[in-house]
Amino acid sequence: MPNEYAETERPALETLRQLGWEVVDQNQTTWHDPRETVSSALLESHLRDAVERLNPWIDENNLNKAVREIQQVTGTSTMDENEQIHEKLVRHTSVEQDRGYGLKHQTVKYIDYENLENNDFFALNQFRVEGPVESIKPDIVLFVNGVPLGVVECKAPDIAEPLSESLEQLQRYQNERTESGTEGAEELFRYNQFSVATWYEGAVMGTYGTPKGQYKPWRDPYPVDDEYLAEHFDLESYVPDQYRMLYALFEPERLLDQLRHFTVFENKQSSQIKMVARYQQYRAVHKALERIEKRHQREAPGGVIWHTQGSGKSLTMLFLGLKLRREQPDPKLVLVTDRQALDTQIHATFERCGFPNPQKAEGIEDLREKLSSNAGETITTLIQKFQLQEDEEGDFPVLSRDDDIYVMVDEAHRTQYKHLANNMRTALPNGFYVGFTGTPIEKEERDTRRTFGNYIDTYTIDQSLEDDTTVEILYQGRLADMHLEGETLDTMFDRVFEGYTEEEKGEIKKRYARTQDLAEAESRIERITLDIIEHFEEDIARPFKGMVVTTSKRAAITYKEKLDEFNGPESRVVVSHDHNDPEDVKTWAPTKSELSDYKESFIDPEGEVELLVVCDMLLTGFDAPVAQVMYLDKPLKEHNLLQAIARVNRPFAEKNHGLIVDYYGVSNDLKEALAMFSADEVERAMVPLEDKGPELEAAHRKAVAFFDDLEETEACLQTLEPEDTRIEFNNAFKRFSKLMDIVLPNPMANPYKGDLERLSTIYGRAKERYRDDAMNLEGCGEKVRTLIQKHIRSSGIDILNDEPVSVMDSGEFDTKLDTLESDEARASEMQHAVKHELNIRYDEDPVHYGSLQERVEELIEKYKQQRLSDREVIEELRDVLDEMRSRDQAARAKGLDDTTELSFYHALEDILDAEERGIDEERLLELTGRLVSAVEEFATIVEWKQKVNVQQQIRKQVKIELYKDDLDLSTHERDELTNRVIELARAHYE
Repeated sequence: MPNEYAETERPALETLRQLGWEVVDQNQTTWHDPRETVSSALLESHLRDAVERLNPWIDENNLNKAVREIQQVTGTSTMDENEQIHEKLVRHTSVEQDRGYGLKHQTVKYIDYENLENNDFFALNQFRVEGPVESIKPDIVLFVNGVPLGVVECKAPDIAEPLSESLEQLQRYQNERTESGTEGAEELFRYNQFSVATWYEGAVMGTYGTPKGQYKPWRDPYPVDDEYLAEHFDLESYVPDQYRMLYALFEPERLLDQLRHFTVFENKQSSQIKMVARYQQYRAVHKALERIEKRHQREAPGGVIWHTQGSGKSLTMLFLGLKLRREQPDPKLVLVTDRQALDTQIHATFERCGFPNPQKAEGIEDLREKLSSNAGETITTLIQKFQLQEDEEGDFPVLSRDDDIYVMVDEAHRTQYKHLANNMRTALPNGFYVGFTGTPIEKEERDTRRTFGNYIDTYTIDQSLEDDTTVEILYQGRLADMHLEGETLDTMFDRVFEGYTEEEKGEIKKRYARTQDLAEAESRIERITLDIIEHFEEDIARPFKGMVVTTSKRAAITYKEKLDEFNGPESRVVVSHDHNDPEDVKTWAPTKSELSDYKESFIDPEGEVELLVVCDMLLTGFDAPVAQVMYLDKPLKEHNLLQAIARVNRPFAEKNHGLIVDYYGVSNDLKEALAMFSADEVERAMVPLEDKGPELEAAHRKAVAFFDDLEETEACLQTLEPEDTRIEFNNAFKRFSKLMDIVLPNPMANPYKGDLERLSTIYGRAKERYRDDAMNLEGCGEKVRTLIQKHIRSSGIDILNDEPVSVMDSGEFDTKLDTLESDEARASEMQHAVKHELNIRYDEDPVHYGSLQERVEELIEKYKQQRLSDREVIEELRDVLDEMRSRDQAARAKGLDDTTELSFYHALEDILDAEERGIDEERLLELTGRLVSAVEEFATIVEWKQKVNVQQQIRKQVKIELYKDDLDLSTHERDELTNRVIELARAHYE
């Protein structure tokens, strides 16, 4: 792909060179592969040199041992091995050796983090690694001391779906696409720190195991800016995303910083996950460290990190802790929150991610003891434990005057302004305080700033939506006659209890005196439950799930009972234990074990639990990306409302939005909540579903504008023949489909449903006609994608097969041609089918299929210029087809055994320029037979493609055969022919 190389890959290599990497471009120069086998991804010679250079005292035995420790790590999975290798790279290893003071354990470094110049930074393109079945050849691999830490996949910026195609490639490399997991080479990813997809104008990053939907951009190269990058890379003022990404991840000092301080592993649901920092986390940590360095220059020695809900706040705390542990002599870290669930969550996150021995304060006395000690511990605690005991009077005691105490307060907008916070400040007067919050500071509220200092870093709702870190939350008021908003209790009461006599109503009113009581009336909950079931089953497509939020534990239990009574979705009720609860409420409160099972089943897309019914629990800190809808029947306000609705804003595959279905009437509360903050900070916190109407109308208008008449399918297909037009239509159709997924089944979608079906037919036929893999339904949304696929199938278009009908299957292909309605349609189908087949088969015989490609291109050009009619181009293409289908006969006519030998014959004929040199056919046939025999002698060796030494033997034998013939070849011709033979061998022999 010349465009891909010229427009993306080569500029990326040059960028890396400017960043200080040694770069080898295999398109420009020959690289001697030092590996013994191409199934290895480690450059052992580079690693050996580095270990010896960084540890000059090491003897030969221990050098071999240290190298083997990285090479031969074994684990339960590739991810497990990745974690083990990361641990060795960051924490080093040890060997026993006598350095003049007896046999002792000596630390062996693999990387010198303090002196960058002591390390070897090497980047190479087109680095082949053999997997169990197929080989992979990533565009760029980046090695630090021979260890492949980076993989970069490049795509041309002008193709239809550069993001989708590059991520698909990375998934293939990692064996993440298929159940068999045999199409890639996981060996390369045992070491991987960063995987990058780039198309010059855009770039996203992840690490090994990152799902496609969670690769993210790097918007900010902090502490430098775009002006610095433009000057550094000699650009105009505009800085394409590729430069920003490569600088942010692979500037050598930053790469080692991220490897060491911004990478953690966590066990979730019986599997390991590797997590690396996003740009807002990396930036916030470094800004906090800068604030710490200047702590004595500020009135309030601390600050607030506001990163919107769902953007990884707990991880930011963790990364800051890791960095402080490394850069401060012996820091004490105190992690404070105000809720037991959050305290447990943060402690568990630190513990699971391998943070050194976090201690949980078990009580008031235990907390005081831990804070009074001098050891550099990490302590998690509730703010409530900063209180005087019953027998104490006066001020809270000072527990430590050390200034190497760093207090991180989660959800800093709550409880931090009152006496408990004052007690904490009294206990640790010289501590450095960082407040973390998922909601912005109120615009009129100055207490947070007085308590902690101004913002250290902000990551707003709009920014997270732009980065796809979160999804948009839509709001839908439902069952308006049940809303409590703007209604008197009498009116509401009469609606709910309309079937009762006045005397009965009087008795009921005595019992239901409050709005909440009325909201919890069984008849009301019964009607809402029926509506929830109908909405969930019709509107929320599996695998998505939902939460029902209620006013009280009693209401939650009633909802659960009604869901079961009406055979609703599988649900669980989650309410807290309280000694004062009535016995019938206590029986519903899950144990710790049951709660863990409920959450795990809910979070798992395949888990049986579809709805969680809650009151207060799980409304903060509960991360379930699969949750798409929240049925809200509770009067939440201010920060609590913003936190609760964020349960549905986590991204998940095919999840285009989160949805709040409001049964209580919180719209006024929402307006009040949003009014507390600056408009630009919360503008898109929650968007009314009705606001999507104009967007849908505009997207529909753009999608249909490509065509004059949607009923004329063939004319529409001809419109989409130019690739650039197909790219534009592909994007417009997906945008329209995505909005239809969001809006359906709301009646505002009805005017567009017919056109969605018609456009689906055109889309499906265009994908089939033009063999365009870039046209896929990825990202359209599960609901609409299912609808589209069903319609396409019913229209007789099978676009779901891996390959369309092959032109080599004469019977089936000719039958298909007969079903087309015109010669114009048949000509179009044939030219694209033939081009597709030639591309697939090209590597089997580049000479033959290459000449046919040129011939087909000439035919198509003549056809476009109307120098050939529909019928004439069909006949010409049939001649090409006949030639493709008759290769067996062509081989036998020359006395060759099969088409494999024919491919070798064509290569010899082409490179030797047989006619010009006067080499007759008999001599060529003899040489072909000898070369094929030489290849077959070695190609029968098991996994020969993965063994460099076997390939070297093939090369040697091929050159011997060429010398035997005394063909008077130049060194270049001999090398070219040898390389061609190897490539043909790869194409024909397993």
